[in-house]
Amino acid sequence: MAKKPKVVDALSPLDAITSAFAIVMIALMSLGVVAVVFGGSSMGIGEESVCVDANFSSGDEPTADDRALAREAFDLEKGVTVQQPDTVICQADPSLAQSTLDTLSIAPSFVVFLGFLLLTRRIIRHARRTSLFSAALAQIIERAGWLLLLGLLAAAVVEFLADGLLKASMSSMSWVNGSFSVSVAGIIGAYGIITVGRVMLHAASLQADSDATI
Repeated sequence: MAKKPKVVDALSPLDAITSAFAIVMIALMSLGVVAVVFGGSSMGIGEESVCVDANFSSGDEPTADDRALAREAFDLEKGVTVQQPDTVICQADPSLAQSTLDTLSIAPSFVVFLGFLLLTRRIIRHARRTSLFSAALAQIIERAGWLLLLGLLAAAVVEFLADGLLKASMSSMSWVNGSFSVSVAGIIGAYGIITVGRVMLHAASLQADSDATI
């Protein structure tokens, strides 16, 4: 009697990694909420002071005193030079607006990542209920890619604006450039997911044609 081929769950690797990440992220969020409730801080909430990297220097070369202070503070080895020491500014006892801006300069990327994990979990469940070769699943995957792409860009813009406004609230300048950061790997991954969705849509069409001819 011929041995039946072993059925491999194609979604099990993705299922395992997204489950692990989702558990870790939810646990971190829960710990953050507990810390805030009991007087601690998390993601800028409950902080006694708010600190940011001040990237609005005039571009002048650091003075000899600046170099000496940086060399002493970081215990630099011989031959290592100091070009432009970073400056961190802090606001003691921040206002509610400053605390909110501090949170908005950190949290959006975290929210996008968690949302994408939960959406991926839903896609996995949908695929197991229906089929890997369905037009509906392919369209859902393509939409997930677009949501990730737009979410990453929106999070980067919100964090940039929040960081700039926070720095402006701590100086006499009307506007200070925020730190703009977007995950290049995330952007490429989002386009990859969109492409996978379109390929799967084509495969689903071929599968439908094949089933119709049998």
